[in-house]
Amino acid sequence: MSGLPEGWALTQLGEVADFIMGQAPPGSACNFEGRGTPFVKAGEFGAERPITREWTSQPLKMARSTDVLMCVVGATCGKLNLGADCAIGRSVAAIRPSAALDQRYLYALLKPLTIALRHGSTGSAQGVISKDHLAEIRVPLPPLAEQRRIVAKLDALIARTTRARADLDRIPALAERYRRAVLQAAFGGKLTTLQTDDLGDAATLLRAPQDDLERGQWEFECLPNGWEWKSFREVFEDVTHSTRKLPTKEYQESGRYPVVDQGEVLIPGYTDREDLVHPSEPPFVVFGDHTRCVKFIEERFVQGADGVKVLRPRPNILPKYAARLLEGLELPNKGYSRHNKFLRASYFPVCGGDTQAEIVRRIDSAFAEIDRLTTEAAAARRLLDRLDQAILAKAFRGELVPQDPADEPAGVLLERIRAERAATPNPKRGRRKAAA
Repeated sequence: MSGLPEGWALTQLGEVADFIMGQAPPGSACNFEGRGTPFVKAGEFGAERPITREWTSQPLKMARSTDVLMCVVGATCGKLNLGADCAIGRSVAAIRPSAALDQRYLYALLKPLTIALRHGSTGSAQGVISKDHLAEIRVPLPPLAEQRRIVAKLDALIARTTRARADLDRIPALAERYRRAVLQAAFGGKLTTLQTDDLGDAATLLRAPQDDLERGQWEFECLPNGWEWKSFREVFEDVTHSTRKLPTKEYQESGRYPVVDQGEVLIPGYTDREDLVHPSEPPFVVFGDHTRCVKFIEERFVQGADGVKVLRPRPNILPKYAARLLEGLELPNKGYSRHNKFLRASYFPVCGGDTQAEIVRRIDSAFAEIDRLTTEAAAARRLLDRLDQAILAKAFRGELVPQDPADEPAGVLLERIRAERAATPNPKRGRRKAAA
């Protein structure tokens, strides 16, 4: 890195930090009852600081609250936490900053390097970040006072993007709730603005034909004038095949018909075997048991798995209206037989053909707007991640806060740290004396 601001220095992490590589205590010395020293492994890393779940009476390697912890073994290589006073296992390293390096500045500096550190890890199938690897990390080092100003500014900016990210992360769940509300309003006769003869008024509401209708199926029990409750058999013809195996590979090359499987994914290029192709004419409504998804299909297909129910709407029911009816159901948690029983016992709100078409149009319009908003939210979420990276990059170029000429230059502090280290003798290693 070149062109650093006045007063900054470029160094390696090994010059301004020490590394304590973790070591696991004996399993017999560990417990979950709070006896002894907190013991942290990679699995205890939290959002910012580790979560204590385990303790040990025989700590071997210790971290401090002023350290930065890093996962150095396994799939989470490079993951970071601020330190804690605890023992650390072999999957964790404690990076201990010297007097030249602020803890939170180091934490922020290492954040963008997580992916690079993970890709550069070696030594096992899942990777290991070595002590030497850590020591070679290049560190743009501002004066200590400026490090703290940078951290304060970063905290304020990242807090804003964190709040925005949390709001955007709520959008998919809110969108599903809104979809549900749209469907309930549509089939409760509240989404159209057609003739009053079609929609009626509160004085002419019709009640559901059964008192034991499962709770949660619909959020209303009454319908406007001109609507009526129809049974499952009055709305759908169940044309589900019995269990079919997916076509073998020999038929995949020259096949004409797609396969519909769990998740309602149409897989092209399968078979032209008529015994596997649904004999009825489309359109169909396909319902997936495990995924609880509904798909409207206007072509012939192969039914590829159990748990896929194929329904053909009756002539007086618009196919897309029928598909939306199924989407509006609140189904039991799981189980094909339970779903099947539930569907067959269900009643559906049905209106005239013109009203059906208008309802479908309005649902499609509302859903298109929901899809647009969720797409925009996902794009904004990605932009926030890029914004965080841009903020960090700006911070480590010295462009986030102004420099103060009164600050002690980082080079001066760095030379002092080097001199202190040179004057400190390395600890001697020797054999442990046998107990008398």
